[in-house]
Amino acid sequence: MNSHRLALDLLDWNRRHLRHDACLGEAEIAEKFAAAFTVRANGRTHPADHPAYLAFLDGFRATIAAIDYDVRQAVVDGRSVVLAMTATVRRLDGDVDRFEAMLLLTFDQDGRVELWDEVYLKAG
Repeated sequence: MNSHRLALDLLDWNRRHLRHDACLGEAEIAEKFAAAFTVRANGRTHPADHPAYLAFLDGFRATIAAIDYDVRQAVVDGRSVVLAMTATVRRLDGDVDRFEAMLLLTFDQDGRVELWDEVYLKAG
C-alpha cells in the first residue's frame, strides 16, 4: 500500500479511536503503529511504544467528542508523506478547536507508523 493511502487510513483510524467513548487498547494501536516509534510535536520528541502511547492517548482523548481533518495537500516520497491540513476537535463541552498542521509520517515496511512529526498552531 502506498504512503498516501496509509496516511489517509491513519486519519480515519484517528477519527474512530481518538474520541472519549471509543474502544482503544494496545491491540488497536498496534494496527497502525510500529512496536517502537517516535512522536515529535512542535519540537518536542517522545520515543514511544504501545503502552506509553495508549497512556498518552487516553488523556488526550478524554474530552474529545469528535476529531476530523481537512487535508489540503499531500506530498509523498517513498515511505514518507507530508500532509498540510486543518484538524477540528469538537469537545464534550461543545467547544470547537481548530489547528493548522503540517504532519510528516514515515512508515515501516509493514505500513506502520515509525515517525509522527507534527507542527501545529491553534487557529483563531
